[in-house]
Amino acid sequence: MTLLKLSAFFHDVGKIYTEKKNNRFLDHDKKGAEIFKSSISEALSLGNKATLFVSKLIEKHLSVFRLFYLFESKDITDKDINFFWYENKDIAVHLFILTISDAYGTSEDEYFLEKMREFIIYLQSYYFNVYTRHIIEKPLLTGKEIMDIISIKPSPQLGYVKNKLIRAQIEGKIKTKQQAIEFVKNLRF
Repeated sequence: MTLLKLSAFFHDVGKIYTEKKNNRFLDHDKKGAEIFKSSISEALSLGNKATLFVSKLIEKHLSVFRLFYLFESKDITDKDINFFWYENKDIAVHLFILTISDAYGTSEDEYFLEKMREFIIYLQSYYFNVYTRHIIEKPLLTGKEIMDIISIKPSPQLGYVKNKLIRAQIEGKIKTKQQAIEFVKNLRF
């Protein structure tokens, strides 16, 4: 709870170091995470685990808002939500609290606030009803299997293929080992 409060306190620290354009501070989330990691956490004598937790919350604090606006404009895809969960499941509960706190701190529009609460419930429901049931996070092929299938040695190419494969799995395009093998065989690089 203390680290969540710390995240809320520092989540916009990057604004003073970023350009304001169209009433938005571009990349202040990423800059804020860097600032927290490089100086604030050190000044507070935080350990690595606490520093990584808070800096990740700061870096990702706009991700729920971004998804919400995609949802409201009907431009959201399952891929968008899948990657949100893949990247943030370890901090999602804290991220939701930070998002709601940020929304309440910047808006008095009850309609917007209710829609944001409903959207967070939707994201949680999606996680349990879709993501955990249909998305395979664990690589379906090992590096050795990939090297054998496409006859390559350990190299940046192998990393490229592994990354493409896991992304396709998270998108929900690949669900079986056989599909993974076919994907790797047909991958162009």
